[in-house]
Amino acid sequence: MNEKLKNYELLGKLCNLNGLSGEEDEVRDFIQSEIESLCDEIIVDNLGNLLAHKKGRKTPPKTVMFQAHMDETGYYVKSIDDDGGLRIDSIGVSPNVTPGKTVYVKATAGDEPKLIKGVIGVCPIHLASNSSEVPPIKSLCVDIGAKKKEEAEGKVCLGDSVYFNGEFGEFGDFIKAKAIDDRAGCFAMIRLIKTDLEYDTWFAFTVQEETGCRGSRAAAHRIRPDISFTLEGTTAADIGGVEDDGKVCILGNGVAVSFMDRSTVYNPRFIKAVTDIANEAGVKWQIKTFVSGGNDAGNIQRSADGTLVCTLSIPVRYLHSRISVCAPQDTDSMFDFCKAVSASMEKLFGIN
Repeated sequence: MNEKLKNYELLGKLCNLNGLSGEEDEVRDFIQSEIESLCDEIIVDNLGNLLAHKKGRKTPPKTVMFQAHMDETGYYVKSIDDDGGLRIDSIGVSPNVTPGKTVYVKATAGDEPKLIKGVIGVCPIHLASNSSEVPPIKSLCVDIGAKKKEEAEGKVCLGDSVYFNGEFGEFGDFIKAKAIDDRAGCFAMIRLIKTDLEYDTWFAFTVQEETGCRGSRAAAHRIRPDISFTLEGTTAADIGGVEDDGKVCILGNGVAVSFMDRSTVYNPRFIKAVTDIANEAGVKWQIKTFVSGGNDAGNIQRSADGTLVCTLSIPVRYLHSRISVCAPQDTDSMFDFCKAVSASMEKLFGIN
């Protein structure tokens, strides 16, 4: 890893791990190995959430939680053609970023699972009936170099996972990788766990966000937080061809704070209080200006007795595709924001 990315080596390791929704074991095991010696309690629940509790200098009057999801988008194998092609279905991936992409298939038909290379095949453009249309996912298949069905079946089982081939690395002034959403959030939480905390805090590394925010619901019911921060990745849309009023947030301008999305209306007094803390600490942040999507905060807000929630998002270009792009300083901004509110949590306890 070059000198420029040295401070983000842990983020690189996280992004290079594979963990589709429902198969986050590799990511969870790595995170647990990073934090277990620093935490006072570690729980892996029945869904696969990793819940960690770390004591601080004080016991807070309310339960505090930071949360990020471990899973990533990709595909799974649903059938095998006679010619050895693997038919796939999507886990959180739009068809328009699917054709022609290189992938790794987690092939489990052998004695031990192994990653094999593949490419998502598409009809040659000069033979397509309508070259302007995005082909549906059902018309695509993964070519692993097999000549017939039996050869492919000797390597791959139905239900095997298919991951983007998106190696972490430098991209001009930015970082490129698969799974920045939401390994950047996991990265910030690990960094926070490695600091001395002012207050006892729960950390929830959750599963299956990309398939309906499932893990966060179970985590919130178990921990019953009064205050929770969801750390996420969000579409930046700060690229050519997007009008200014369509730009959600800008790479390099700091972590994005949401006031509303499709699953959550955030408490304005709470958001003002947390952003005031960030301002006092000199943290660079920006407003997420577009109301769209949703995330785990929606489930957490409505779980148990109800929770005050705040979503902090890393601006990401080309979200849910083979290569996502973010600004390294925005990952620092997310951590700095979390560290500031963690150290000044008493300013939030009286809000309801």
